[in-house]
This record gives sequence, structure tokens and C-alpha cells, in this order.
Amino acid sequence: MDIYKKIGFFTLVEILFFSALCLTAQASPSTTNEVRESFYDVFSHGLKVGHVKTVCGPVLRDSETAFRFQSLTSIDVHFLFFSYRLEKKEEAMIGKEGTYNYRRTMQENDKAVLVAGKMEAGGFRFNIDEGGLKRTLLIPRAKYDFTTLDCPEITMGPGEKERVLRILDLENLVIVTRKYNWVKDEDVDLGGRKIHCKVIDFEDLNKKGRRWVEGDDLGVLVMRQDGSGKGVTYSSRLASQVVRSGLGVW
Repeated sequence: MDIYKKIGFFTLVEILFFSALCLTAQASPSTTNEVRESFYDVFSHGLKVGHVKTVCGPVLRDSETAFRFQSLTSIDVHFLFFSYRLEKKEEAMIGKEGTYNYRRTMQENDKAVLVAGKMEAGGFRFNIDEGGLKRTLLIPRAKYDFTTLDCPEITMGPGEKERVLRILDLENLVIVTRKYNWVKDEDVDLGGRKIHCKVIDFEDLNKKGRRWVEGDDLGVLVMRQDGSGKGVTYSSRLASQVVRSGLGVW
């Protein structure tokens, strides 16, 4: 694997699943005893490079419905002159006003990273520990419209085919201008079950792609995402899912 592909693969890890999986407050309190557990296969350059498990579902917070989200990512790549391993856990809570806390623990080869963020008065404050080097970062709320987890494109359609928004990229902790385009609605097959999805293209300075999404009382589900950025292409596909009681799943 040449150096260009090495750089591209690291970019894949940066942009992959937290930008792909997002939630929005659509549920009613009656569904707060259920969560959706989804399993994805991840491919890059035609090879399966890992898998992701996500769990999401509604909870009650201050008498209002919010969503709890968790993802577990495992990437393991071994080539003749290159190897890469990533184990990552991400958690977030998303309410009516958007994401209000976020946590990421990650082991990337020999590097350990911990990010913990919480919405405070006027902004999102992050405490970051990168291999023992600690810092804080405050991003004013007025500087962005949504986070990558708020999934603003889920309400798009023929009546609104394009949106340009300021997005707080929680994976990279930067604000990007992202353009969304509604392409079409399409039925996607999952184990013989047809799921009606919106097909949305997105693009910003660092990445672009297409995702197939649908929303219901358990949040927003990304069925598939294909994308590229800085020399790498990737694809994540939903392999299976279950809906179960929320008790003990987290």
C-alpha cells in the first residue's frame, strides 16, 4: 500500500461512522422501552476492513423525549507493508435542540484518545486527552446550525432538494459548510423487508458521499453509505438489525 493510500485510509477512519449514523427527536414517550441494535460491514477499496455495531433509542429527559446513541467500531487491516487497527466507542445524547453531550474513547494503533463534550451556556465544551496531552475546546453554539448527529437532511424531499448548513463535525471537532442534495426516494431490501429510504448526497471541504436513510420512532437509521475523501473510497452496509427492550442493552 503506497503512502497515498495510507493517508486515505486514515481519512476513512476519521469520516466513517459517526458522520454516517445520526439521530433526531421523533419518538413518542411510549416507545422509550425499545432500542434498535444495528450491525454494519465496512469496506474500503473492495476489501472488508471492519464492522460497526450501533444501539439507539428514545429516553425521557426532563419530561421530554431524547435519544441515546452508542456505536462500537472495530477496524483491522493488515497488508504486506502496512497495518492499522482501531477500536472506538462513541456515545451521545440528542434532544429536541440537538446534541447536548458526546463522548469518544479510541485506541488507534498505539495512540489513545478520549473526548468528552457537553453543551453549556453558549457553546459546546470539549475536554480532550490525546495520549496524555490534554486540552479544552469551546465551540460557540451560534457558530453552527447542527451537529453530524442531528441528521438535518431527514426532512428533505422534492419540496426541498438542497440545503447548505454549518455542521459541527463531532469526529474532527471542527465546523464545516456542508451541502445536502435530495436525489430520490428508494426502497431498500433488508432480509426480504422493504424499507423506504431517502437518498441524500452530501459534500463538504473534507468529504462527500451518498447515504440511504429512513426515520421512525427509534430515530434515524442509515441503511447504507458510500463516500470518498482524500484518496479513499468506502462503503458501509447494514447487515442486520434487531429491536429489543432497552433494559440491559446499553
